[in-house]
Amino acid sequence: MIIGGDFNSKCRKLLLKAGEMAGFEPGVPLRVDKLNADLKLDRNEMKSYLEYLSDRDLIHLKSIGGPLLYGHIELTKSGVKKAEDLRKKNN
Repeated sequence: MIIGGDFNSKCRKLLLKAGEMAGFEPGVPLRVDKLNADLKLDRNEMKSYLEYLSDRDLIHLKSIGGPLLYGHIELTKSGVKKAEDLRKKNN
């Protein structure tokens, strides 16, 4: 799969939003449907982004089910660090 700028931009937005929702703490269960409320990604996009972030050990996929395939995720320690770095770049 070729990863382009739009893909990476959406992954960064998703990771930053997850960090904000988790209070920048690892291991906090996050509902994927709530995470997607502002992002408004379709099911296939969300699945691809979550699997990409999981493959890079930035999140853990915790449950399957629901309208977006995955029900819950958790940020890893490295995911929190990356989300914090993204927050600092945006400020």
